[in-house]
Amino acid sequence: MLLVVSSVLAGLAFVARPVAAATFGELEAWCAPADSGRRPALCSGYLETQLQGLASADPALNDGTRACVPEAEDRSRVIRLMRAYAHENPSSRTLPGIVGLGQALKDRYPCR
Repeated sequence: MLLVVSSVLAGLAFVARPVAAATFGELEAWCAPADSGRRPALCSGYLETQLQGLASADPALNDGTRACVPEAEDRSRVIRLMRAYAHENPSSRTLPGIVGLGQALKDRYPCR
């Protein structure tokens, strides 16, 4: 039983690790244009998860940076804003993904 639980937990840690460890620069690369080697599944999955975290009032989920992107908002617009912010603020690429994403979106999508 212990072996099964350990294997399951190890598998969960492996699955969650790339998202948790992703930098804003990695997210930008995953969401790059099609001719730039993007990874749409990672981009989409990360964005949806992190947008939920950014909307939370719990700073443990978003490092204190909130943004409330409407569910119906076109994700390509969100990606354009994110990529523009990374281009204008190159040092943001080393930030944790959720922090950089929050910085990129907080003024356009403030939480009320």
